[in-house]
Amino acid sequence: MSSVVVLGGGLTGLVTAERLGRAGVRATVLEREVEPGGACRSLERDGFVFDHTGHLLHVSRTRVLSYLEELGLLPELAVHRRRAAVVVGGEVTPYPIQVHTHGLAPEVRRDCLLGFVRAWAGGDPGGERTFHEWVLSRFGDGLARHFFFPYNRKLFHAEPEELTLDWVGRYVPRPRLEEVVDGAFGLHEREVGYNATFRYPERGGIRLLPDAVARGVGDLRLGQEVTAVHLGERRVEVAGGGRVPYRRLVSTVPLPAMLDLVRDRLPEEVAAARQRLRWVRVVNLALGVEGHAPRPEHWLYFPDPALPFYRVGFPSNHGAVAPPGCHTVSAEVSLDPGAGNVEAAAREAEDALIRAGLLQPGRARVRLVTVLDPAYVVFDRARRRALVTIRRYLSDHRVVIAGRWAEWKYSAMEDAVVDGMRAARAVRKVDDER
Repeated sequence: MSSVVVLGGGLTGLVTAERLGRAGVRATVLEREVEPGGACRSLERDGFVFDHTGHLLHVSRTRVLSYLEELGLLPELAVHRRRAAVVVGGEVTPYPIQVHTHGLAPEVRRDCLLGFVRAWAGGDPGGERTFHEWVLSRFGDGLARHFFFPYNRKLFHAEPEELTLDWVGRYVPRPRLEEVVDGAFGLHEREVGYNATFRYPERGGIRLLPDAVARGVGDLRLGQEVTAVHLGERRVEVAGGGRVPYRRLVSTVPLPAMLDLVRDRLPEEVAAARQRLRWVRVVNLALGVEGHAPRPEHWLYFPDPALPFYRVGFPSNHGAVAPPGCHTVSAEVSLDPGAGNVEAAAREAEDALIRAGLLQPGRARVRLVTVLDPAYVVFDRARRRALVTIRRYLSDHRVVIAGRWAEWKYSAMEDAVVDGMRAARAVRKVDDER
């Protein structure tokens, strides 16, 4: 019997198993794909390397930096200062928009500046319950109308009034009044946000990281699709009829999918909680294109509802992922689960890239469409209560959930590493208490 079985060979699952192995705990990782990494995989086509949407490593914790050093990766991870921008009404201004309105059309800039001043003059009321209220009280109606509301409607397929504040935190920084005024005149120079700098492999794509972690996993079983989980009997079934018993189970599988795998009878409140979970999937159109990138930025945000994509990246601007004389483009389109045609969304995104001047017709040499499902959790009012119910049920059955989609949250790659470390400690703590 395996001491610990980890469902999912993405970054969090791999770190969990690698940390357990170092502590002398046998851990078996079951991954349905034929290579490790999950969403952090990279695919190679005709000399181009494509990640599964944008994956940049923002490191702020000493323990993560030390871990990367242990893996021997630091010399291969180049440090970049973020070059990102927001496109509003065809005008491009640096990101984050709240301190860089100087690139916008004069009337839009006035809306944003005046709205922020009015919100600032009204004080910080606190007590906001929705994203709608929070944005208006902290950024004003101009920034809300021109960026925050249309962008997040496009991303989450939800109205700002539906969204809670459980996800904002460090991801949406509020500037001081002086910074906003400076930003309106192009005078703001201080880096803002958790992603102001990032690390990325000099070559080969983001798979460098999960591949390095995977080398330290003693029992990594690829091509093993889990088809059923029997919590009462403590065993997992895989495609083809295989059975894997366990003493402790760590799941990095998306929370709805994990519950769908359970063959024990779910309590009514757990089944109802699962149905209340909302998310969106992302269609990623990746192109290998002849010629140099049309923009110097690493990525661009698009709040305009007339354009299908919410973000467009140029990964070759920060890594050697294209042959000489070529570049790569990544366009991301958000879709509701089970709704919308993937190929139609990809074609629409490609046409929109041409209209926006980000792609020249006939220059794409490689075209790759991937889907991340789920991609973003929708933080509505039902989420928190549903999550408490589901967590309690799985914990009672000795299941540790770890990672962005298993914990049903918003997080970055650094968090995936930390989540794996935390899951390994949780398993060891329970064992020590037995």
